[in-house]
Amino acid sequence: MDNKVTLAKIAQDLGYSMSTISRAISGKGRVSPETKKKILKYCEVSGYRGACLSHSGQSFRTYNLAAVLPADQELPEIPFFHNCIMGMDSAARKLGYNILLVSLGSHDISPLEHVLMQQKVDGVLLLRTLVKDYTVEYLLSRHIPFLTVGQSNYATVQYVDCDIIRACKEMMAYLTEQKMMRRIALIGGDANHTITQKRMTGFREGLLLHNRKILDNMIYLNCSTKEKVYQAVEELVEKCAECIVCMDDKICRQVLMKLQNMHINVPKDMEVASFYNSAFLKEYASIITTLEFDERALGMLACEKLISRMERGGCNSKVFTKYTLLRRASTK
Repeated sequence: MDNKVTLAKIAQDLGYSMSTISRAISGKGRVSPETKKKILKYCEVSGYRGACLSHSGQSFRTYNLAAVLPADQELPEIPFFHNCIMGMDSAARKLGYNILLVSLGSHDISPLEHVLMQQKVDGVLLLRTLVKDYTVEYLLSRHIPFLTVGQSNYATVQYVDCDIIRACKEMMAYLTEQKMMRRIALIGGDANHTITQKRMTGFREGLLLHNRKILDNMIYLNCSTKEKVYQAVEELVEKCAECIVCMDDKICRQVLMKLQNMHINVPKDMEVASFYNSAFLKEYASIITTLEFDERALGMLACEKLISRMERGGCNSKVFTKYTLLRRASTK
């Protein structure tokens, strides 16, 4: 057998994807009879006798990875997932893999179960982690290779993440030390999301580090709808908040819209900052004090690490320390 003949070479020579080559050789999965015949003929002529085995013990390789997204109604509007998936896709294609998108509801993991039972993917990338995470528990129980974007509360889970807590603490240092503010409010999303808990930790630790009192009556979580955000803003104005810190870009945009409707000037009457920046805030890009991360690089790293784990074994979690605090006019 010519040891130089690989699945990648067969795919390149015949013009098919590696997953198609793998399905034709293994006999598992859908491939047209004509395509299968052509691929097997090539293998016979070239002397290829590979077994398409993966290091994880699967009987064959699909060269597909599942990128699991939350099935939120506003998903198409969330730039983080777009950018992260673009990074994953870029890394996957360079390494001979494809990305399959799977969306899951809060408590319904059946779409992912179906994909795994049909042996359509070799591994899984989770783009959102929860405090109580049924998807993580399922993948651990099935010994499926996977990695999370964002740190998991499950100690054995490998992940890639940004240094969220440190970044949030730096913003709070800026607001408390340089701006000398004391009545700082916080509006955040679902408390079961790990990212919400990390941002909350950074907010609290940043205030305590600079001897500022945490005003629990000015912390609003689970503001998952525009109506809840608007109500929180109204109450914070009544409570004489000096600054509203928003946990993400979507909430920040809604806060700015509500303040505008109330004829409250930013930053003269109310200062505003966001723990996350994206195209959501493009119309306010020149004025909002915010934190900026590289989601595309995060997605690329997640994909590379999972593939490395599947092909060579071993994988260490990685935390990006690079971020940018953009100090702008919304905090004077």
